[in-house]
Amino acid sequence: MRESQWVDGHLERDQAVVTTTPTLAKTRYPQAMLPEALLDDIGVFASCFTQPSFERFVTLLTGWTLCVGKHTVTGVLRAAGVVGHEHHSGYHRFFARAAWSRDQVGLTLLGLLLEVVPGAEIADLIVDDTLARHTGKHIAAGCMHRDPLLSTATKPMFHFGHNWVILALAIRFRGKVFALPVLVRLYRSKRLNKKLGRPHKKKTELANELIQLVAAGFPERQLRLIGDNAWANSSILRPLPSSFHFVGRARLDASLNALPGRQQRGRPRVRGRKLASPGKRGHHPWKKLTVQISGRPATVQFQMFDALWYRVARGRQLRFVLVRGWPGHSKDDVLVTTDRTLTAKEIIYHYCTRWAIEETFGWVKSRLGFEDPQNRTEPAAERTAPMALWTYSLVIHWYRQWAKGRKHLPFREAPWYTTKTMPSFADMLATLRRQCWTLWISDQVVNDRLDQKDLAPVLDVVGYG
Repeated sequence: MRESQWVDGHLERDQAVVTTTPTLAKTRYPQAMLPEALLDDIGVFASCFTQPSFERFVTLLTGWTLCVGKHTVTGVLRAAGVVGHEHHSGYHRFFARAAWSRDQVGLTLLGLLLEVVPGAEIADLIVDDTLARHTGKHIAAGCMHRDPLLSTATKPMFHFGHNWVILALAIRFRGKVFALPVLVRLYRSKRLNKKLGRPHKKKTELANELIQLVAAGFPERQLRLIGDNAWANSSILRPLPSSFHFVGRARLDASLNALPGRQQRGRPRVRGRKLASPGKRGHHPWKKLTVQISGRPATVQFQMFDALWYRVARGRQLRFVLVRGWPGHSKDDVLVTTDRTLTAKEIIYHYCTRWAIEETFGWVKSRLGFEDPQNRTEPAAERTAPMALWTYSLVIHWYRQWAKGRKHLPFREAPWYTTKTMPSFADMLATLRRQCWTLWISDQVVNDRLDQKDLAPVLDVVGYG
């Protein structure tokens, strides 16, 4: 097959001799249109499935990558080019009844991604939840959730759909942080669990399940968990494994204590004297610090102190950083960490990494159809949407390898992007899609089959989107 690639928006082919011998990737995955480097990465998931299920998994990842319309199961199958060759019911059964575990897939993906993080370096994991909005009374596991985009501090708004708790690995690529989702849990409201006869679990309890999975699967790795104030509580910090540290946002009204002093008689005390809460420390001396916040330098004031937050972490001493002048915030903010070796600048830097997962949520919803599947059974609801998250992670992982050694990365230029220097996820996905269609068209040319009938998949994308 003729080797070809897209450089700066143009198709370039080398002068290699055209051969009709299929590549190893095409031999292993005849339905896949993905580049061989990506197929090699996908090969690590073979142990998670039976052989027929793994072949369907590869086909679905191919379709999820190439689909530009609604990412329903049938829409993905159209994009993968298997309509008329395989019956669609087998792919619905793949999500509804096949014997595979999304936790095993997530841990395998995490193992693949951790290969790019040096073993001596602490890997950052970001935890957060997001709402996938749905409509329709037959959506399995759907219920009403607070909508963070429409709600205000005084007026909460609710929307029907799925609420997902997501654990993502932070990867740095050319100075930018990307949050790559690996493990997920579907949260159900207390009312829905009561109706289904299931025990209710809070979002933080679901997040703790994911943390314990990672700790058991990678006991040798040192990890850092990053989250906002929703995750700085007893469900996360008390059972936090020894291989984990936490960096997050705390409460200004947190009840703090000093370490217990020495005593001669009686039962040992578990906490010392009462300390002022972070919100009441304004009279203490402040220091100035210049840090990078959202990619821009900012000068803030801060106080750093150690204390017990007994209600949350029991007798574990925590480090707090009270910040004044955070860009865009009129009130003070307080950050907390279990790692008391970090400086104030490092704590702020690590916490700012958390924003990458918000960008991830935006991209998987707008480009990969995270909210599109309309599942009517519980297993299918828990398995289908995560395909969008795993596709996002694999696309960026592939792009990092593809971009090695390239000085100029292709992205869509426009007069209003005068300062753009780093490709977005949309650019990365477009690069991968170009590679896929280039491989497919090259195969047709080699076999002298490039006619209107064979161009049907491309024309279908252009016509229907």
